[in-house]
Amino acid sequence: MLGKRWQWVIAAVAAVLLPIQALAAEVVTLPYVRESSTEITVKIPPENVPEAGVNPLTGESWEGAYHPVMVQIDADPDALPHWGVAAADVMYEMPLHMAGNTRSVALFMSNMPPYAGPVRSSRVPMASLREMWGAAWVFCGTQQDWRGTNTTIDVADFVLSFHEEARQGGRWLFPFLDGIDGQYTQLFERRNDGNHVAPHNLSIYTQGVSSLFTYEPAKRPFQFTDEPLNRGTDVSGITINYREKKPRFISSYEYDPSTELYTRYRENVPYIDGISGETCRYSNVIVLYTRVDWYNGAQSRPVIRLIGQGTADIFQNGKWIRGSWVRGAGEGQQYEMDEKALDGRMVFFDESGKELTFQRGKTFIQIVDEHRLDVSVTTNEYIEGGNPQPTPKPTKTPRPTRTPKPTRTPKPTRPPLRQVPAYTKSYVVITNDLAKIRMKPGTDGILLDYAYEGETFIFLGRKNNKWLSLQLPDGTVGYVSAGMAKVVGEEFAK
Repeated sequence: MLGKRWQWVIAAVAAVLLPIQALAAEVVTLPYVRESSTEITVKIPPENVPEAGVNPLTGESWEGAYHPVMVQIDADPDALPHWGVAAADVMYEMPLHMAGNTRSVALFMSNMPPYAGPVRSSRVPMASLREMWGAAWVFCGTQQDWRGTNTTIDVADFVLSFHEEARQGGRWLFPFLDGIDGQYTQLFERRNDGNHVAPHNLSIYTQGVSSLFTYEPAKRPFQFTDEPLNRGTDVSGITINYREKKPRFISSYEYDPSTELYTRYRENVPYIDGISGETCRYSNVIVLYTRVDWYNGAQSRPVIRLIGQGTADIFQNGKWIRGSWVRGAGEGQQYEMDEKALDGRMVFFDESGKELTFQRGKTFIQIVDEHRLDVSVTTNEYIEGGNPQPTPKPTKTPRPTRTPKPTRTPKPTRPPLRQVPAYTKSYVVITNDLAKIRMKPGTDGILLDYAYEGETFIFLGRKNNKWLSLQLPDGTVGYVSAGMAKVVGEEFAK
């Protein structure tokens, strides 16, 4: 029988161990959020006053002209590593395809990298962000709709509604730079670095873009603080899973207490700048919840609400608080095509309804569909309404089996045929077994993609009767030889 002294020791050890076991970290899916709304029910605070010598986007020391450059970044895993992103002051990621594919936006101002990319095509939600920042906007191709004016998904229709002078002779003019139409060809380059192939290899010379400014847009400063966030729930990791069926397009973060920064990961590997080799880290991570729809059910035509108000998860200093976001012309009902609403800055509020004070440094904003449980955190605290994810049971090591006899390599199968919606009146049909889609008409045009017999694409026009212009599902404009395809319903495209 143990003596009293040993009984006391055992009890003391047990008292220490029990709390440790109770506080074991687990992965918890964050609770559902309130639906966003186009009606603003809170008072929008006035613009923050820019401070001399302070970067309005990061709160850090800075001198120079305010010339923001916004670049569409290809978020496909095949486009990694991205170039120049470690220099971006603010970054966004948002849904691009119903399956879960995303696209990123990098906002550069204080530090222009030698080049950035890979650059891909634009969408209307990104055009909405550009209006807020007044930035030079770099993209390669735009989502289009040939059935008349459509400001919901057609980028040109949306932009020209507010900037009639943005295009001349069918080409974009500064501050809009399209890598397809040749207006600023000298600033774009296809890079052959061994890791990227078309269409994931187009870069932009950001310093050259910045030099085109002849004015300063209105600054939209965040509020900043030197005091770390000391309230909220302790969270050491964040995961945003945009694609549910296949584990791709996963963005995650790990908090480092020694630096007070969040290290970003893509596809569970560090998010590295392909120029400097630097791992990207952020002082503020914000998950912006909003309504995401798909125009007429089309899988690659996102309609994302960025006007009105909604919920935001805010991560700073290893803490999580649930706040909100607001953007518009004032209290009351907001309209997507209201110039004042689009010009309004996006304001983030903390859990008490006060304007959020940002930690000095870079910020990443993840835009997610408010109707999906895509966001989980690693925490050792209880989260009301959270959904702990079960730890998978270890599986038994299978017994070794005999090595099967080698079989013949099966013939490669074609990918699923891409088809335009049934209601499309004018479209291109591939008639050859295999056709090359090029960036410009002519055999010297850069190869964008392959198309197979029977695939259909939206018809955009003819070039010299030898090439057909078409639109790929992601909005990119390409060209196919007229000898390898035919046009159905061409009369409806005129």
